[in-house]
Amino acid sequence: MPTDAGDTTLHQHSASAAAAAPDADLVFGELRQNTGFLLRMAWLQVSEKLEENTQSVMLTAAEYTILRMIAQSPGIRQGHLARALYIKPAAMTRIIRGFEDRALVARQIPDGDRRTVRLSICPAGLAALEQARGQFGGKAKHERGNLSEAEQHQLNELLRRYCGLDKPDTRSP
Repeated sequence: MPTDAGDTTLHQHSASAAAAAPDADLVFGELRQNTGFLLRMAWLQVSEKLEENTQSVMLTAAEYTILRMIAQSPGIRQGHLARALYIKPAAMTRIIRGFEDRALVARQIPDGDRRTVRLSICPAGLAALEQARGQFGGKAKHERGNLSEAEQHQLNELLRRYCGLDKPDTRSP
């Protein structure tokens, strides 16, 4: 997924800052009440743990997300997927081409609408998802941080509501 230049700097800073016990010298003040800041800090911590634990997994967290969405929504239009995941169309095209090169995804272009690209998962894509599921499937300890399972469940519930994803899917995968 797209990143900005600040991601790398802040991420590198977070690893060294965590080792130096940041609360001792830093005053977070009103940032402790800033949802965007807290979400970013949480994501950076999860990302750091993912980097430590994903050596044997052939997918990144972003790739896992995109492939999982394709697997759960066979025939999804590439443009709809890009919009849903806030990925620019050109970036999504590069990602999907990379998936095609790795035989993870197939693209179909209907005869009646040459602008539409429909996506489906290939057997190698399903195998990659299964291999990465323990790492990215939502049950990994690195996603829980300092929370209990019940607290993680509550956080996920609140985040789903915040993102508008709290209503059940209209069709089951």
